[in-house]
Amino acid sequence: MYRLTKHHMNESQAYQNFVLWAQNIALSHGYEIVNWEETFNNFGNKLSRKTVVHNWLGGGVAEKVVAAGLRCIVSNQDKWYLDHLDATWQQFYMNEPLTNIINPNQQKLVLGGEVCMWGEHIDGSDIEQTIWPRAAAAAGTYFISLSN
Repeated sequence: MYRLTKHHMNESQAYQNFVLWAQNIALSHGYEIVNWEETFNNFGNKLSRKTVVHNWLGGGVAEKVVAAGLRCIVSNQDKWYLDHLDATWQQFYMNEPLTNIINPNQQKLVLGGEVCMWGEHIDGSDIEQTIWPRAAAAAGTYFISLSN
């Protein structure tokens, strides 16, 4: 806390400064930068225009990200997290990454989707039937979105 007080910052400001500092370092070395959506939600107007925002918490963020001119990866946890065992392959298939994004230029800013799997709910005995039907459904819905 002494360091924050010394620099007249609160925790939120320190987090923002760290993220922006790290972005500048990555960009200076030619790297792509991907931030979780919390950075966009908290200080999106200060992010580099080269930032890719990883939408993972829920719906509605991707449309705000692309409206701001940033690129986005969609993997909203309520729809595309494979460890949410109550979600069926049909629900994965029905998740539309371009929901409410009707501008074709903004649609191009959605780079793709990601399905995530955390290991605390599965083991080697059920990995095949847990991952592949729903991951394939997510891949199918994204392919259909891009072809329309």
